[in-house]
Amino acid sequence: MATSAAVVFAGKSVAAPVIKAIITRALNYLDGYLAKSMEEMKNKLEEGMLQIQAVLDVVNPDQFKEHSVALDLWFWKLRDAVEEAEDAIDELEYYELEEEAKDYKVSDWGSPLAKWKHKVVKSIKHVSVLDKSVNQFTHRGTLKRLKKAMDGLDKAAAATSSSEKLEHLASSNDRQTGSMLTADKFVGRESEKKRIIEWLTKDTSVKESEIVPSANQIPIFSVVGHGGMGKTTLAQSICQQDEVVNHFMVIWVTISTSFDATSVTRKILESATRKEPSNKHLEALQQDLKEELNSAKFLLVMDDVWEEGKRDEWEKLFAPLRSGKNGSKILLKTRMASVADMAAKAMGVARDCLILGGLEEDENIELFNHHDYSHFKKSGEKIARKLGGCPLVIKVTCGHLQGNMSVDYWENFLHIHLEHFKGSDIDIMKVLKLSYQHLPTELLICFRFCSLFPEDREFHKEDLVHMWMCSGLISQATSDSLNFEDIGEHILADLTRKSFFDLKSRVYENDPEPHEYYVMHDLMHELARNVSYGECARITNAVRFIDIQDTVRHICISCIPQFSIDVVKKISQFKNLRSIIIDTESRLGKDTKYTLQKIIESTKSLRLFHSRLLIRFDFSSKFGKLKHLRYIDIVDISSIGIYHIAKLYHLLVLSFLCPSTVFPCRRSLLCVAKQVRFMVNLYRLRHVAYSFNESYRCKFSGILPISRLESIRRLSIYHVKESRGNKVSLIRNLHCLRELYVKGVENIENHEEAINAKLNEKQHLHSLSLEWSPHTGEHDTVDELVLQHLEPHTNIRNLRICGYEGCIVPFWIENLSVRNLVSAKLQSCINWEQLPSLGELALLKYLSLINLPKLQQIGQHSHMSSSSSMELLLPPSLHTLEIEQCPKLQELLFYLLVCYHFK
Repeated sequence: MATSAAVVFAGKSVAAPVIKAIITRALNYLDGYLAKSMEEMKNKLEEGMLQIQAVLDVVNPDQFKEHSVALDLWFWKLRDAVEEAEDAIDELEYYELEEEAKDYKVSDWGSPLAKWKHKVVKSIKHVSVLDKSVNQFTHRGTLKRLKKAMDGLDKAAAATSSSEKLEHLASSNDRQTGSMLTADKFVGRESEKKRIIEWLTKDTSVKESEIVPSANQIPIFSVVGHGGMGKTTLAQSICQQDEVVNHFMVIWVTISTSFDATSVTRKILESATRKEPSNKHLEALQQDLKEELNSAKFLLVMDDVWEEGKRDEWEKLFAPLRSGKNGSKILLKTRMASVADMAAKAMGVARDCLILGGLEEDENIELFNHHDYSHFKKSGEKIARKLGGCPLVIKVTCGHLQGNMSVDYWENFLHIHLEHFKGSDIDIMKVLKLSYQHLPTELLICFRFCSLFPEDREFHKEDLVHMWMCSGLISQATSDSLNFEDIGEHILADLTRKSFFDLKSRVYENDPEPHEYYVMHDLMHELARNVSYGECARITNAVRFIDIQDTVRHICISCIPQFSIDVVKKISQFKNLRSIIIDTESRLGKDTKYTLQKIIESTKSLRLFHSRLLIRFDFSSKFGKLKHLRYIDIVDISSIGIYHIAKLYHLLVLSFLCPSTVFPCRRSLLCVAKQVRFMVNLYRLRHVAYSFNESYRCKFSGILPISRLESIRRLSIYHVKESRGNKVSLIRNLHCLRELYVKGVENIENHEEAINAKLNEKQHLHSLSLEWSPHTGEHDTVDELVLQHLEPHTNIRNLRICGYEGCIVPFWIENLSVRNLVSAKLQSCINWEQLPSLGELALLKYLSLINLPKLQQIGQHSHMSSSSSMELLLPPSLHTLEIEQCPKLQELLFYLLVCYHFK
C-alpha cells in the first residue's frame, strides 16, 4: 500500500509519479529474472511516463469519454496495466509475509520450545529469503504477470505518441459574473439580504473623511453555499440596493480557478477604473490600486472563490486594499467554508460567515410559479414542494417542463420522473462538477467511493476511513507522524470543510460527548454517482446490470435476495473488482448462496468484502487465496474459518457479528474460539471488532495472540487469565492502541506485570477500562499495587474503573496527572471514602459515580458554603453528573442540583 493505483484515476499531476513508484518496485522484483532487458525496459517506461502525463495534464480523466471514445479506451488500458502491476507486486509482498509466517509454529505458540525453534528457523529463513533463485523459481508465475503488466504499460505509453493533438481539448473552468442582477425574478433571501446590508452599513469609529492607515483591516463577510443555491444572485441583488449604491464604489471580480495576487489585482483595478490596466507587474498594479482606492469607500465583491491555501498570495492581494477609505468592505462568495477561513486569517479579522441553505417551501413555490403558466399551478406547486429549495434545480426543472406543456406530462413527471430528473440533469451536474474538479487527488477518489451507498446513509468516521484505506484509495503516509487512519480522517475533514459532507451529531443519554456522523446532500450524492461512472456501481435491481461498464472496481448490491441465479452470475463480468459490498440484512436460497460464494472466491483483485447477509457461507480453502484482501466485515465468521483468514497476511480490518439467529449452537462459537490462535501471523491487523455474548467475548479475547498483533488499535475486551498465559504484560508492544478494555484485573499476579504492560507509554490510548470480577473474600493489597502501576499516559480522555475493592485511590488520580480526561466512570469501588478535588480537570464533561457506598467526600469538603469552594471540587466544563448508590453523598448531590442545575 505504499502507492495506490487508484490515484492514477484522478489524473492531474500525480499519475506519473504514482506509476513511476510502481514501476520502480516492479523493476526491483524483476531484476535478476530479466536482468538483460531491465535497463532497456526502464528507459522506455520512464520516457513513456512523460507522454502519459502530457495527456493527463490536458484532459481530466472524468472528461475522457465525452472528448473521445478512443481516449477513454486508452485510459482504461492504462488503468488495467497499472493495477495488474500493483496486484503482482502485492502478491510478491504476500509471499514475503508468508515466509515470515513460517517462522512460527502455531501449535507450539507461547512455549519455550517454540521460542527456540523460532530463533533457529528464522536464521535459516533469513538465508533463503536472500536467495533470489529460490524465490524466482517459487513465484515465477507472479513474475511473469508482472512482466506482462510492464509490457502493457509500455504499450499504453506508446499509444499516446500516435494520438491526436490534445491542446484543443483543454478548456478553462473560469466563469464570469457581474454586479448587474441577471435573474428575472429574485425570490426569498430577505433575512439573508437584511443581515448583509446591516453589516455593510453599520457605523465605524473613525470619521469617513479620514484615510485608514496601511495596517488597517478591511472587514470580510463570506457567503458560503453549494453550487446553484443563489449566492451570486443574492450578491447582485444587494449591489442594486440604494444603501449600497449611494455609499460604496462597487468593485466586482470573478476569481474562479485563477488565483494569484497579480492576476486578481489586475481584475480589481480594471473593475474599479473601468479600463484595462497598462502595467503588468504586481508592484506597479498595487500602487495604481492603492491610489484608486483613496477616492471613495469601496465594496469589493469577490465571486466564485476557490483558493483555500496560498496565504502569501492572499496577503499580497490584500496589501493595497488596506489603504482604502474607512468603512470599505469585502463580500466574498464561495462554496467552501475553508476559503472563508483563509481570507479572514490573511486579513487578520474574525470570520463573519453566512451559510446559505435552501429556500423555504413557500419561496420554492413562488419561484416555481414565476416560470409557470397559471393553468398548471396545482401540479406545479406539488412539484415545487419536492425540489428541495435549490434555486438552480427549480430553474432547470422549469426549463424542462415549459418544453412539455401538457397536464398529463406534468403529472407523469411528478409521480414517476421527478427524482431521476432532479439528480441527473446535465446543467445541475455541470455546476456541481466545478466544485468536484477543484478537489485534491485523494479527495476526488474517496468522494467517488461514497456513491456506493444510499442517499440517506449516515457515515461514521471510522467505518468510512477503514473502507477507503482497505480499498486502496489512500496512499502510504510519507510522514512518520501520519498513518493511514490519520490521512483518511484528514480527507473526511477536508471534504466536510468543502461542503461535500455535512457533519451532524446526536446525544445519547448518559454519554459525555455527542456522537458525530456524516451525511451527504442528495445533489452531492448524485454528483458522486455521476463522476464515479465506470469505477463504482450501486446495484439496486437486476436492470442496473445493463448500464454498468465491466471496468467497475467497486460494487454495492442492496437487493441480491431478489436476483435469479443468472442475474447473480453477471457479477462475474467485473474482472477487476476490488470492493464487494452486500448491503442488505437478508437470507439467500441455497443455489444463490453457492453461486455468490464461488464468484467471491474467484475475484482475484479483491481488497474489501463487506456483507450483512444473515447466512452461513460455505467458503472453501480458496477464500484463503484471496491474497490482496485487507478488509472483512461479515455476520458469520465461522463460514470462512479463522484458519483460512489467518492466511490473509495483508488483512487490516476484521469485523464480525454473532447474533443468535446465525449462531444457534454453542459448538460454532467454540470452534471460532479454538481457531483464534491461528491469527498469530496477522501482524498487520489494525482493527478487530466482534460481537459475542459476554462469556464468549471473554473466551475469544482471552486467546487472541495479541503480543504479535502490534498494529492493533482497539481491544474491546482483553481478559487476563494468568493460568492460560494471558498476561497483561503481553500488551506492552501494542503502541498503536487507541482503546483498551481489560477484564479480570484481579488475575494480574503482581505489580511487576502491571508495570510491564507499559500503559503510561501508550500516548495514543484515549479510552481505558479496568474491570475486576466480583471478589469472594476481602480485598487483596496486590490489587492496590496493580492499580497504582496501571497508570495510563496523560493523553487519556475516557477512563472507567469498575469492581476495584482496594482502599487507596491511585496516585495518578489523586494528583490529577490524567488532566485531559473528558469522561470518568467509577463503579463499584466499594472501599473508597474520598476523591480528590476535580476542579483542575478543565476538560471533564461527564462524571459517573455508581455504587460507591463509603464515598463521602470530594476533596477536603464534605459540606460547601460557597460557590468558590464548589468550583474547586468540580470543573465548570462538567455538564453531566451521575450519582447512584452513594448514600453518603446525597447531601452533596442535592446541593449540586440546586446550585448548578446539572442535567
